[in-house]
Formats: sequence, C-alpha cells, structure tokens
Amino acid sequence: MAQHVHNEFHGRAEFVVQAGSITGPISYVAPPLSEEEQAARRFARMVHLQWSREAGLRGLLDPVPLSTRWVDAQAEYGDHVRLAGQLEQARAGDLAAFAAAFLALPKQRLVLLGEAGSGKSSVAVLLTLRLLTDRMADDPVPVLLSLGSWDPLREHFQAWLAARLAEDYPTAPRQLLLDAQLVMPVLDGLDEMSPQRRAAALDRLNEGAAGTTPLILTCRTADYTGGVLRSAAVVRAQPVTPQDALAYLEAVVPPQRHAPWQPVFAVLAGELPGPLLTVSTSPLMLGLIRAVHGTDHADPARLLAFTEVRELENHLLDGLLPSVFTDAPGAPGARRRCWGVDRAERWLGFLAADLTLRQADDLPWWQLYQRVAWWRRALLTGTAALLLTILLLAADLLAIGQPYQDLPWGVLLLGGSLAGFSIGGSAGAAGARGRAIRPAVLRTTERPAPAVLGALLRRPWGAVLLCCWLLWAAANGIAFVRWSAHRSEPMPNLFPLASFGALAGSVAIQWLFNLLTAPIKRDELADPAKALARGRRSALRPALGVGLLSTVGSALFFSILGAGMSLAWSDAWVGMTVVAIEAGMLGAALGLVRTSWFAYRHAHLHHALSGRLPWHLSDFLADAHRLGVLRQVGPAYQFRHARLRERLAERRTG
Repeated sequence: MAQHVHNEFHGRAEFVVQAGSITGPISYVAPPLSEEEQAARRFARMVHLQWSREAGLRGLLDPVPLSTRWVDAQAEYGDHVRLAGQLEQARAGDLAAFAAAFLALPKQRLVLLGEAGSGKSSVAVLLTLRLLTDRMADDPVPVLLSLGSWDPLREHFQAWLAARLAEDYPTAPRQLLLDAQLVMPVLDGLDEMSPQRRAAALDRLNEGAAGTTPLILTCRTADYTGGVLRSAAVVRAQPVTPQDALAYLEAVVPPQRHAPWQPVFAVLAGELPGPLLTVSTSPLMLGLIRAVHGTDHADPARLLAFTEVRELENHLLDGLLPSVFTDAPGAPGARRRCWGVDRAERWLGFLAADLTLRQADDLPWWQLYQRVAWWRRALLTGTAALLLTILLLAADLLAIGQPYQDLPWGVLLLGGSLAGFSIGGSAGAAGARGRAIRPAVLRTTERPAPAVLGALLRRPWGAVLLCCWLLWAAANGIAFVRWSAHRSEPMPNLFPLASFGALAGSVAIQWLFNLLTAPIKRDELADPAKALARGRRSALRPALGVGLLSTVGSALFFSILGAGMSLAWSDAWVGMTVVAIEAGMLGAALGLVRTSWFAYRHAHLHHALSGRLPWHLSDFLADAHRLGVLRQVGPAYQFRHARLRERLAERRTG
C-alpha cells in the first residue's frame, strides 16, 4: 500500500529543502501579512513609483552613470565606531554593495557629506530606490524628504515628519506607519538651513524616538557643524578624478563628434592645471558640460577659453536654459509650448530671487500668495466685491420697482461697503501676520468638527449656554408664529431667532465645507499638477455648496418673514428671491476668498500681469521639470541645484 506523504512549511525562508521522502508533494503556506506590513508595502510602491520617475527625469538612470567615490569620515565627523559602525565603500556606483553595507550598520544611520555639486542628492535618490528594491517584510520604508521646510526651533521632528508625509503622500496611513516604526527618513539638504537651525536639527534628531530611528542625512562638508548625528556612520564624497571625468565624457559624446572634443580630452588626459580640470571634479559641472556643449551646434573648445574657475562655472550655469528651452517637441501627451529663453530666464530668475530672499527651497503652488502683500490682496478683492455688490443692488432697485425704488440710494453704498469689507477682510486675513494658508487636503484627510460648535461643546458652561440660546430662539419663533396668525400685539423682536439661525448656518456651512472637500483617490500621487487640481476642487466645490445653502436658507427665511407680514408677491417675493440669490453669491465668495486656491490665483494673476510669471504657470513649471531645470519633491518643485538657483537670483538682482 502506497504511503502518502504531505509536507507543509510555515514561515519565512529563501530556500525550502525537502528531506526524507522525495516523492510526496510539498506546499508552502505564507503567513498572513499584518495590517502594518500591508500598509508598508502599499507605501513602498508609491515611493518607488515617484522616485523612479524622478530619477529618470534627472538622468540618474543613464546607461553611462558617473560614479562617486566615498571615503570614511568617521574620525572627523562621526560618533564612536562601536556605536555607529563603519561604512567603507570605494565607489557608490555599486549601489547593491553600498546598500548592503548600510543595512549592516548597527543602527542603520548614515551621514553623506560632500561639497556642492558632489552628487549627494543623486546618491540619496539612487540609494532610496535600491533600498526599496531590496526591502524585506517588516523593514522600514525609505522615503526621501527635503529638510528645507523644517524649523527645528519650533517643531518636533516627528510632528514635521508626519506633516511632510501627509503632504507628499496624502493617501498613505502615515500614523499607522510611524507608530509601527516602518518609515526610514532620507533627509536631504541639512546645509540649506541656517547655522542655528542646523545645530537645533541635529539635537532634535538625537532626542527620544528620533535618536533611534534609522535614517540617512546629506549635508555639505563645511556646513556639518554644531554637533554630530549620534550612532551614525559618516562618509565623504571624493572629487571626481580626471580619469573618471575623461571616461565619462568619452562615453557620452558620440564617436562622430570626438574630433572637436580632442582639446578637452587632452587637458583631462594630461591633467593640465586650469579651470577646466578644477570644474571637472564636480559631478554637477560635468553634467552641465554635457548638457550645454553636448549638442551638435555647441563648440566644446570654448571650455578652454576661461581663465577663472568662477567664470567657467557661470558660463555653464548660464548656458543651461538656452540649451534646454528650445523649439523641440515635448514628451508624448505633454502640452509643450515655446516659452522663449529670455522669458524663461526672467520667470525662473524671479522665482529664484524670491526663494533666496525667503531662504526657502520648495516651490509649492499654495505658497505663491506669500509673494503678494496681504493688504494688497484684501484691497483688490474688497474693491471688486464693493463694485459688484453696488451694481447688483442698483439692478435690484431699478428692476423690481416698488417698494424698493423708494429706498435711499445710500443703501447701495452701505451694502457694497459691507460686502467689500467682509470679503476683502476675509481675503486679507488669510495669510496675514505670518499665518500660512494651507490646502485642506494637504493638512489632513480627517473631517474636523466645526470650530464654533466644538468650542462650545468642549466646556460644560458652553453646552448650557447653547441650550439656553436654543430655548430662547424657539420661544421667539413660537411668538412670531402666534403674532403672524392673530396680529393682536406688536411684532416680537426676531434677534434671538436670527442670531441662532446665523450660528446654525455657520455650523452647517463649515460641515458643508468639510463634506464637500475633494476626496483623495487611493492611487493619487502628490505631484504638483494633481495637488493643484485637488486644491481647486477643494475650493470650488464647497464654495458652490455654501452658495446654494445660503440661497436656500435666505429664501426660506424671507418667505417665512414675508408670509408673516402678509406681503404680496408683487411687492416682496420677487425681491426676496433676488436678495436670497445674492446672499448665496456672497456666501460662496466668503468661502472662496479664504482658500489657498484663491490666494494662489490672485497672486498668479498679479505676477502674470506684471510679466514676472507666465500665464500658463503650471505648464511652464512642468516643462522646466521635464527639461531638468527643476526637480520634483512631493507636491512641490525645487531648483535642480542650489548653485543654479543662486546664479539665476544673482543675474536677476545684479
């Protein structure tokens, strides 16, 4: 009788070997994934998709990569070796070995140092992708973040990290991942902070839970001062050697064009002292040499005509925009426009000068309003609302007739002034005195309770006051109903009912804003175009809903009032309907002017009229990103390199 053998294996393993009997089947039963691991895998796919696209646009996945050499810098800049471990890697181009050496560190904490343009950010991107590819179950998910938006003097690191994840990955369950310690921050740009903030940032990264969190930090060597990152290994990028620079240029220049490049190759091969040899030690400048002089119409011999390093660097930086903003067609599906080099330089120079002035790195659409004074936005918006309201009221008085045409025309100015003051004040209050305007979809995905109702209900006396107010308004309403039926006594004062109706209306309006906020799709990445589209939906949908609610509520209130006063339709009902519609328009405007999208559109219109920005700003920034002038970090753009931003700002202000 044949013996049936059935083997089962439960657990994790790279290989499964069956011994004893080789005739029976073997089955592998994978353990069920926890909720945290399922969330981590979805998050890892989102991060990998985002940064693989970005690496392709930055040219980091080029078939001819330029490797960066690293040397150990633990003795000069690191913590004790017994605490941090030691990472030694001859070439960062071997990302598999580099990632394996990082994962072997005791605390998996690493600092990448280097000079400006040494390739720190590029290696951070490639290392993030490699760690995502090699990730095992229950390993933290590496996510690349820019430190430019963190103020360690005012904000705890974990709070900032949660906020950045909410902005860059709005559909990710950030709190679940953070609580399970399944996030590995890859922090780029410590050197972009002021010296005081850099020292405070290192202190915050060494405190509490942040002091044990696996992370990677990049910084310029000269700016890594004020402390050390505890339990972190430290490596420093080495300058590109002339041999590596020569091999790279020979590989990226087509063989048919080697003849005009021979003088350049001779300088690098002979290691002849000069600006070209010095500039070629930077991966950034080598990339610019390829971009500016790699085309057929460019003359590489011009690289030898400069006598100063700074002059050659400025020549390469200045030549980037003319070399990329050409009349060539764009990518498939892209709305390619011929911007013109002069206009592109003017627009990017304005953005670069503004970022330099504000000591910021990111170019998110919802911060464009900061380039227009809040009082200017209030004045222009309020004036437009005043004029529009006066025109509407004038049309009412002329079209409806009796009894409204007998009202003094000063009512027009009064009504327009009230509308202009309220709408203009609301527009100016948003963002005034340093208070930031942030899109609701980037702040949180939860539905917060209305502020007025929540403030009352959080305190016992507030709940008692609300109940008393409700009873007062109800009694007032009953008295009005009795008066409208019998007319045997003076009409009661409607202030309690109107005031409670205003409170109920404000609560309903806030609930409506929350309910109509544009939902975030599960597969939606936080790129700038989608973030702007979400901001637009989050502004227009609630504004239209509030306008409709205000219209219906006003019409209902005026109809009750008109019925109680026995007003004829020809005398009052048409006018009340028109006023109700206008009240709805006022409510929609009040809701719209406080949104980040309205502030963005106002600032964009202001700068487009003055020629500082293009009319199609989103398309222009998307093209600049695709052409390698900008890079994308979550829902915001950044300049490709701080040196490029500084040069554009210098040319504009100089």
